[in-house]
Amino acid sequence: MTTLWLKTERCALFNLIRFFRIRGASEKVARGFALGLLVNFFPTFGFGVLLSGFFARVLGGNTVAGLVGGATLTFAWPLLFYLNMWTGSWVQHLRAPVVDSAEVTEKTIQTLVWGVTFTLGAVVNSLVVGLAVYLLLRLLYERARPSALAYFRQHSREHQRKFSLRGQTP
Repeated sequence: MTTLWLKTERCALFNLIRFFRIRGASEKVARGFALGLLVNFFPTFGFGVLLSGFFARVLGGNTVAGLVGGATLTFAWPLLFYLNMWTGSWVQHLRAPVVDSAEVTEKTIQTLVWGVTFTLGAVVNSLVVGLAVYLLLRLLYERARPSALAYFRQHSREHQRKFSLRGQTP
């Protein structure tokens, strides 16, 4: 379990350092990250991270920021699936619980068509989350970049020192 946690921490730290080392216009970084993040709301069958970089590049964002944005929420796909279904059913105002197969009516069949509900929820969620992330990064990226890089450098030095001392025997 410790090895899994260590690998996860190193991967997250690596992606954060890559993200904050991006030089260039903060608008392109914010656009790339937000566009990369949008891909997570749709089923991509394992190609989401690659699609996020491509999607960000085609629409004028930073490719690395798009890749980092695409990798950010890949672990949370069950939560995003549930959120898409909930939002889609909320937008459609469809509430038709089915307890027994005898209760299936035309309204419940429309409610149980996941494709429409899921797609509607995914579009709404991706637009809301994408716009919020874009605006937030647009405001904070340039201000937070120097202090974030200093923090990650210090953290990685401590991390390396801790594990290099652990391997030595007294």
